[in-house]
Amino acid sequence: MTVAQTQAVTYTGNDTPFIDRIYRSRLTFDPGQTRVVPIALAARFLRHSDIFQEAAPEGEGVGLAAAPVPTQQPDDTAALLEAAKKSEDERRVQEEARFNVLQQIEKMDKQALRDWTKQTYKLDLPGNLGLDKMRERVRGMVDQYGSAP
Repeated sequence: MTVAQTQAVTYTGNDTPFIDRIYRSRLTFDPGQTRVVPIALAARFLRHSDIFQEAAPEGEGVGLAAAPVPTQQPDDTAALLEAAKKSEDERRVQEEARFNVLQQIEKMDKQALRDWTKQTYKLDLPGNLGLDKMRERVRGMVDQYGSAP
């Protein structure tokens, strides 16, 4: 990575460890830990000046009473960001599949819903249910069991 595309940020909060869930990077920080992150993510972290600050260049203090404690572990930031991106992509694919199934359910008639439920979930729907109630039950099954068990 080049200097123009990354920025070092230091976690100054007290949570041990702090796990970023807001921006879905899933990065963990110990108090005083500095990570080099993409500049867009750094800008988001730096909005929270109470727990993040821009890391000082090598060899300079960061403006606090004590300089941050250097990380003893290897910098795994890039690997963690890649894993978080992969996980987010997988979640999106699953959500799109679920959405597509729900769209198909909205187009099915009663018999198609009964057949699909029997084939997919090995469950029988009562034939005396109304179409809306039957769709509601099938949507519940998709939410409970997934779109393709």
